[in-house]
Amino acid sequence: MNTRRQTAKPRGRRPAVENFDVREHLLDTATRLFSERGIAATTVAQIAAAAEVTSALVHYYFTNRETLLDAIVEERLAPSVAFVWSAAGDASDDDPFVMVGEFVSRLFDVTGRMPWLPPLWLREVVNEGGMLRDRMVTRIPFDNIKRFGARIKTAQLAGAVNSELDALLMFNSLFALVMLPQAAAKMWQSIRGFPAIERDTLQRHVTALLLGGMNPPAARKPAAKKTSGAPRRPSTRSSS
Repeated sequence: MNTRRQTAKPRGRRPAVENFDVREHLLDTATRLFSERGIAATTVAQIAAAAEVTSALVHYYFTNRETLLDAIVEERLAPSVAFVWSAAGDASDDDPFVMVGEFVSRLFDVTGRMPWLPPLWLREVVNEGGMLRDRMVTRIPFDNIKRFGARIKTAQLAGAVNSELDALLMFNSLFALVMLPQAAAKMWQSIRGFPAIERDTLQRHVTALLLGGMNPPAARKPAAKKTSGAPRRPSTRSSS
């Protein structure tokens, strides 16, 4: 039995299958192109061509560029931010090491399912003049960032976390360590002699770097002392 159902469709629209959601497909295509080229450099015609539909169909679902950007923020970015930041909003777990580990895990979860997120975030949210910056700044849970910093600070005062760390800068460090390498992965890989950045390797690296750096200096294993020169030979002179 053929599960595909052909329906009448506008010229240029990709073949429809049962349960195929054209609007979702257009959102997916637009976010991917925006992350690769930038919002300002991407036209509706390019989105339509990549999605294999007509420009008229794009306008049918999204009246203009502003409507499309609003939809990307509401349906793609905001839910991702809420999922990641819930790791710092759960008051039931005060262990900062668990919190940071969970934060890293959730960021890798989201970016694994949405590989377009790191370059889009750095280009259009973090970057000065990014076209999603104003829309997203009201969506970032700054109260959770404060809670994140407060937990780190409390653990520092208790001697459980390295006191040399800045509690609030930990958030920036964590975010940068996860997002920047993924956003720059294509450029990194294009340099001769540089291997591709493997996600599992990156996650282990980030986790070890952050959790290891959080340990107080006294809790770290001291490096073996090196001796200079040849080992001293025992004296054969007898004492008198």
